[in-house]
Amino acid sequence: MLQNIRKIVIFALMLLVGTLFWGCDLAFQTTGLSTTSSKSTSTSEVNSNTTTSSFDNTETQTENSTTSITSTENTTTDTSSTTELSTTTVSSSTTTEDITTSTTITTTTASTTTNTTTTTITNTTSSIITTYPSTTFQETSTEIFVESIIISSIFQDEYYLNDAFNHDSIEVEAILSNGERIIIDQYAYEVIGFTSAVIGQQTIEISYGTHSAYFTVYIIEKDGFTIDMQYYKSAEGLTGNALLLELRKIINNGFSGVNYGQSRYILDKSDADPNKPGNVILVYLGISVSGVWDSGNTWNREHVWPQSLLPGSANNTTVNIPSDLHNLKPSDPGENNFRDNKYFDNYSSSQTYEPRDEVKGDVARILLYMITMYDELSLVNRTPNYLEMAMFSVLLSWHIQDPVDDFERNRNNVIYSYQNNRNPYIDYPEFVEMIWG
Repeated sequence: MLQNIRKIVIFALMLLVGTLFWGCDLAFQTTGLSTTSSKSTSTSEVNSNTTTSSFDNTETQTENSTTSITSTENTTTDTSSTTELSTTTVSSSTTTEDITTSTTITTTTASTTTNTTTTTITNTTSSIITTYPSTTFQETSTEIFVESIIISSIFQDEYYLNDAFNHDSIEVEAILSNGERIIIDQYAYEVIGFTSAVIGQQTIEISYGTHSAYFTVYIIEKDGFTIDMQYYKSAEGLTGNALLLELRKIINNGFSGVNYGQSRYILDKSDADPNKPGNVILVYLGISVSGVWDSGNTWNREHVWPQSLLPGSANNTTVNIPSDLHNLKPSDPGENNFRDNKYFDNYSSSQTYEPRDEVKGDVARILLYMITMYDELSLVNRTPNYLEMAMFSVLLSWHIQDPVDDFERNRNNVIYSYQNNRNPYIDYPEFVEMIWG
């Protein structure tokens, strides 16, 4: 009996000890389910509260996130443990980049029960505030318009009395709304306030649409130039187109032309070789040959302004433009044929002809005479048509390059004695500059 009682007591003690060990193990497991950690790192400086830096303009980006983790475990004992994690706020600032970063991490609620264990981690409110320098953007319009005009170049600001305005003397540009600049055609704008009738300073307005620009010109007298020849006295004080028109009147007044046949016996005198009596100088080759007319075998009559580009035809009995002595020169027949009706330029080609340097000025002044004498003729800077010759700009340069010489002066005097008019650009080379300068 006593032995049986001892067995019961030992069993009860063992049962009590087992129960105690099992309870401790369960408590350890349920407590170990809750874990908290919080960590924050900054690149420069960490404060326990908040660090703030601001700029004029800010841009804020906010990022919120929530993460839930749930785990379930079945147990046999109703034991619960709850751990509440505190909220930690960490702010970091970086002064070298002038960027303020504010970060808040909140982790809440870790709980366990005997039947269900739930772990929840929530991250909220992560904010970054960044400020950039102020920038202004200009919207580009598809419509381009003129904002203003300017006089970008002035090539001539002095005019003589009675001069016409020279449109080539200035360059006008339009400033567009997109910043580009374009040259305005000289016929598209208006010149306001120009008059050369009075000596002095003038302010000239250039008007284009609703826009205007201004520049100054000076009206002056021609210094150092006087007309001594009574023949041209009525042209004194004139310049530009007014001078041209007056010279046309002068050289047509009293003109008494000769027919083309008579020129055969005049050119041997007008173009006589001063160093070899009885000879003539051939215009393009510059050689001296006998001046005796032999039906065009030794020399023939060259039309400096081609006969095919003049009105009428050259025949030995007619007085007309083709028979004007100022336009005729003795020439080598072969060279005359080679030149044909080509216009003058600084090179020879199938369409152009370049004479020798010694007569380039002579040629220029003959053609300038022709457009002064006959208003139906004109000089151009392109391939000429009927009643035209070229190149005008080249001829003006030749006039300067090859000045008037005694050979030309003698020729002018001889022709005057036959047809009673003169070439004004031989008598006064200054007239060229005063008209077309």
